[in-house]
Amino acid sequence: HVPVYVAAQQIPADDQNKIRSSPVMRAYAIGRYVDPNRKSVMHEQHTIYREEQSPRWNLIPQPDADPVLMAQKQKRERYADALAGQIAQASKEMRDTRSMVRSILESQTSREAGNRELLQSLEELKKRYAIVSGNLVKSSNYINKLETEIHQLKKETELLKLQLRSRRGDSVR
Repeated sequence: HVPVYVAAQQIPADDQNKIRSSPVMRAYAIGRYVDPNRKSVMHEQHTIYREEQSPRWNLIPQPDADPVLMAQKQKRERYADALAGQIAQASKEMRDTRSMVRSILESQTSREAGNRELLQSLEELKKRYAIVSGNLVKSSNYINKLETEIHQLKKETELLKLQLRSRRGDSVR
């Protein structure tokens, strides 16, 4: 009797079937009978056990029983664990990088919005400056015109004073 193996299933480590199969035993219930070797002896009803098949060695390779195969399996598992760890670490780094890129993009977006607001304010200030500058130029021209008129009026006043003095001087003589 060789143990039946199911695909993708292993025999438990502590099972004797890894090494040797169990014997096949049968039990037979016997009634009363006279012993054939000794006619003076009668046997009462009892059970007789008979070994139908002797135990056999298990020749199917068992990976966890062979040290070389076991070492290879552990090496594959360690490699798989290391690979899984590397993949997990790489995916964590990718998530961190994605998060950092997202925050940078949000920061840039908010800065761009601030820049647009500043540009609008600057354009508005330029318009106001142009108006104020135009007003200053007009005011400056008007002031220059007024100063010229004042200067002209002063000259005329001086001339009139001189004429008035000269007339008084002529009339007094």
